[in-house]
Amino acid sequence: MKHRFKALFWPTLIELLFFMLMGTIDTFMLSHYSDFAVGSVGNSNTIIQMFAVLLLVVANGVAVLVSQYLGAKKEHVAYRVMGNGILINFAVGALLTTLLVSLAPNLLRLVQTEEVLFEGSLSYLRVVGLSLFFVAMSNIITASLRSYGHAKYITYVVIVANIANIIGNAILINGYFGFPRLGILGAALSTLIVRSLMVVAYMIIAYKVIGLRPKHLKFDLDTTKQVLKIGLPSALESWTYTLMQAIILSMINTLGAEFTTARTYINTILTYIYIFSLAFAAANAVMTGYYIGERDFNKAHKETLKTAFRSFIVVFMMTLLVNLLSGVILGFFTNNEVIISTARRILWIALILEFSRSLNLIFIQALRSAGDTTFPLVMAIISMFGIAVTFAYLLGIHLSLGLLGIYIAYAMDETIRGVMMYTRWQSRRWENKSRYIESTI
Repeated sequence: MKHRFKALFWPTLIELLFFMLMGTIDTFMLSHYSDFAVGSVGNSNTIIQMFAVLLLVVANGVAVLVSQYLGAKKEHVAYRVMGNGILINFAVGALLTTLLVSLAPNLLRLVQTEEVLFEGSLSYLRVVGLSLFFVAMSNIITASLRSYGHAKYITYVVIVANIANIIGNAILINGYFGFPRLGILGAALSTLIVRSLMVVAYMIIAYKVIGLRPKHLKFDLDTTKQVLKIGLPSALESWTYTLMQAIILSMINTLGAEFTTARTYINTILTYIYIFSLAFAAANAVMTGYYIGERDFNKAHKETLKTAFRSFIVVFMMTLLVNLLSGVILGFFTNNEVIISTARRILWIALILEFSRSLNLIFIQALRSAGDTTFPLVMAIISMFGIAVTFAYLLGIHLSLGLLGIYIAYAMDETIRGVMMYTRWQSRRWENKSRYIESTI
């Protein structure tokens, strides 16, 4: 089983690394175009994420069910789950894409986007918003590939996509080879094109590697109910997180464009710590699904605790390293002293923030794999709005601590939820949440 965990962890980490690198390359290339262009993209991506997490309703449910059915040696049911998921997300992706593109100006005003950032944000939001349809399809297929233990193929696609994105950005942002110099619009077009090609690659891989065929694309009401029972609370929790980010972004936007841009740089840097937590959590979630499918609850419990400890060590060391090198790292993006000094102070808070976020990710995804999805959702709503939003306003705006106060509020939220998720896992109440699998035909 250790070997299987490593076979899931390393490809997932590399995949996430290159996926995040795609966003960093956009930020880096646009930072040489304009600091305000970076702020515009940061605003747009927060809104896009609010819509994108809704695509996880089906993807999360598919990932959990496929893992459990494979563990229970019921592959024919796993195919049914995957085919059903693709059809549902096809419709959901089309709907969300239409809504995002048509409501783009209103959404940007809702988060109080400054005028200096508005046009760039709108341009990026409308074009990248079109890619949500392709993301919807990709989410189902990549979730299935991970559940089958074929994460390495996702890695190959993401690496090639990064190369294509770098080339696309270079040409379209700066206007090389006779193309017009499009700036923010160029970065958006490059993202749209690359994501459309990625879904084609994933569909070919699913056909060749796991044997997914057009005949499996059938709607089944009972399967849909199972997927939604697991996926809906999980996605609502993710959407709650993104809604919290949007509310707090509206506070940050009132501080000024420099602080909005500083937030984008900080989040870009922290992403490279975050991906280690994500990789540990994703690999552990698949293994937990297998163990639960096999009804080996003790193994699921013990291995998740081991994963949490390993993640803590890695995340702490990475966060410390980032802080020691923060001046050099930020210097690659900007020479604005206000942005650099603000970001360097806030990155020290990440020692607590990222450790707590790591606990959250690992235990929440393990609970999801066990079918225990309601408790994390309830805690997310209580903590994110009761702690994060409330204290972001009190510390950041009311007490005038600015961005520093806001990130302290983030750390408070993640710490409280991390403790609650650990306590829930230790209680082992999740063992009774996946009994339905025993009666599935």
